[in-house]
Amino acid sequence: MNVSELFNIVNSLVPLEYAFEDDYVGITIGSEQDEVKGVVIGHELDKSLLEYCKDKYVNTVISYHPPSFKKVAEDDDTETMLPEMITKEFMDNSINVITLHTAQDVCDGGNADTLVEIFNLKNTKTFAHTFGNFGAGRIGDIEALSNDEFKKLVEHKLNTNSIRTNEYFDKLKEINKIAILPGSGTQFIDEILEEVDVFVTGDISHRYLLKADDANMGLLQVGHITTEIPGMKKFVENINKALNQELEYLYKDFYE
Repeated sequence: MNVSELFNIVNSLVPLEYAFEDDYVGITIGSEQDEVKGVVIGHELDKSLLEYCKDKYVNTVISYHPPSFKKVAEDDDTETMLPEMITKEFMDNSINVITLHTAQDVCDGGNADTLVEIFNLKNTKTFAHTFGNFGAGRIGDIEALSNDEFKKLVEHKLNTNSIRTNEYFDKLKEINKIAILPGSGTQFIDEILEEVDVFVTGDISHRYLLKADDANMGLLQVGHITTEIPGMKKFVENINKALNQELEYLYKDFYE
């Protein structure tokens, strides 16, 4: 099997056309003509994943996060994208990378849908749209909980104790409706202000905490990858069935 054939299988499970328009998905490193000599799934490209590939003679990675690049301004005011050090090491070791990112967030049964199942959301609707009816966020009703009960539920369901809230969250007496978006989704906060009691996502900057306070909406921040891991584990199950093999899924549980 070559990389192109593996890409087609991945694309059948996670249609990459559903990703955000400016997202970097697909075959992000390597050549579609290369023969696949071992596959591993990694949440992101890092040193531990690189060492795994070298130790196991694996030449193809299916990653959730895309490779990292940096913009460099040229003398003629144009910009060039240069690979960060870890990206260049994957390139130098001829390791092919197929990246899922937001396509995995929005697809049927992907990261967002998995969160709906985990929190048993009812009467759901989608926000943060990417393509057609597909979107990265979900709004839904939950069984009424106090703020403390809800916080404990998030800790339990997402296997984390790394939680930060805004001031208004602590004033909530009862939570009935939430919005949730895997990864970092505060740029979509305007879509859900005044619609939900609490918005759960990652990487919330201070100004968004204040914005939610002013709108009387609770914000609950978990680790960035915490909301992505459950859906990725489902993807691993699906790709294992499609390939009829057991692939490793590597991520740093320190950040869970």
